[in-house]
Amino acid sequence: MERALDVLLCFAGERGGLGVTQIAEKLGLYKSTVHRILAALESRGFVRRDPATGRYHLGLRALELAQVYLSSGDLPTIALGEMLQLRDLAQETVSLYVRDGAERVRVQRAEGPLTVRRVVGLGERLPLYLGASGKVLLAWCPPEERARILDAQLPAGFDRTALEARLAEAREQGWALSLEEREEGVASVAAPVIDRAGRCVAALAISGPVSRFTDDRVAMFSRAVQATARSIGMKL
Repeated sequence: MERALDVLLCFAGERGGLGVTQIAEKLGLYKSTVHRILAALESRGFVRRDPATGRYHLGLRALELAQVYLSSGDLPTIALGEMLQLRDLAQETVSLYVRDGAERVRVQRAEGPLTVRRVVGLGERLPLYLGASGKVLLAWCPPEERARILDAQLPAGFDRTALEARLAEAREQGWALSLEEREEGVASVAAPVIDRAGRCVAALAISGPVSRFTDDRVAMFSRAVQATARSIGMKL
């Protein structure tokens, strides 16, 4: 059971599919073991094999489970209406992220209406130390836990002092800005979603081409994303 789940988790963030050898190397398993697990998962619809390439992709059964999660009445569903309103106001893509250990995961989205826009995928896993949403989730997590994450995740040579200064700034002003930190040409503004118990449960972000994130629009985005995040938090 654990090995089958580990194989499924290998597909997180992999849009081009995976081969048996890749999965075996990732998990340190024999290829024969991986092949047997994939065959069982394929028979139940959790993965599918592309006969042209021999690579495996997530199947429709995995999508069904994702849809059950998104419609289960919890955070992604509660937030969607507010996110659509924010999308219409900002005319940019709006995303909702939650922290999972030392990563952030996109659990809801409202894509922008413009032709040139930030296109995002649900379930995408990203680091916490880059991007506005990651900085928000780090800034609002307990100091001891934040220190452990940074100790384990920051790559060699990364300026930790500068990052911690940006985290302090984000917490003081109530939002964070990213200009091409993680991806060239992309900017984002994010704010924490605080539930009624005072816990930061998510980060809400507006993202799009950096050319559209002028000073005036960043100021407007920061006010709007904070207001929307507060509105979502009051429902939790």
